[in-house]
Amino acid sequence: MMFILFIYGACLGSFLVAMADRYVTGESPLFPPSHCVTCSTRLAPWQMVPILSYLFLRGRCAYCQAIISPTILLMEGTTALLLTTWTPTLTLPLLWLILWAFAALSDVQTQAFPGWLSWATLSISLIGQPWPTILFVASLFGLVRWLWPHWSHPRIGDGDLEMMIGYWVFFGSLSMAHWLLLACSLALLTIRTPARFAFLPYLLISALIWWLWP
Repeated sequence: MMFILFIYGACLGSFLVAMADRYVTGESPLFPPSHCVTCSTRLAPWQMVPILSYLFLRGRCAYCQAIISPTILLMEGTTALLLTTWTPTLTLPLLWLILWAFAALSDVQTQAFPGWLSWATLSISLIGQPWPTILFVASLFGLVRWLWPHWSHPRIGDGDLEMMIGYWVFFGSLSMAHWLLLACSLALLTIRTPARFAFLPYLLISALIWWLWP
């Protein structure tokens, strides 16, 4: 079962990267068929096998020899490992984390992601929660959605705060503190310029590390 989940997870990671790239470029999710982003040549089926195709091609397009982003291999491997941890009780937080992975892939390229993701992840995080938590979180989420368009120079993205709200609902205050500490540390270690940067990928990486660490 873990092997089957690993295969499904690798396929899911490949799908997330493809959909994020299409969101960034404005292409349809369905058309055109999978192709090289550099030379636009349609990929053969054997070139789309998650993980194995990247390794066999040595990270380069078979037609134009352009470098294939290692993010693809990293995402396929990470989601493969992530899905091997699945149990019925972890379905909702796993689904929530996978949707934020898609958001982070988009954010790292454009510092934006589809708006429906915020509502979808909020709905997932509130399933089965007591009414006081639902009212508090929904009010907090609504405040962020209202305030950020009216704030000329926010110090943090509204998507980052929305992910923080969901993480707190699923994992609690102490786990959230550990999560934020690692995410901020990773950002401080890798960011060399004071310019605006995408923080959502660091939040995702930290969440994945804490998830897989046990």
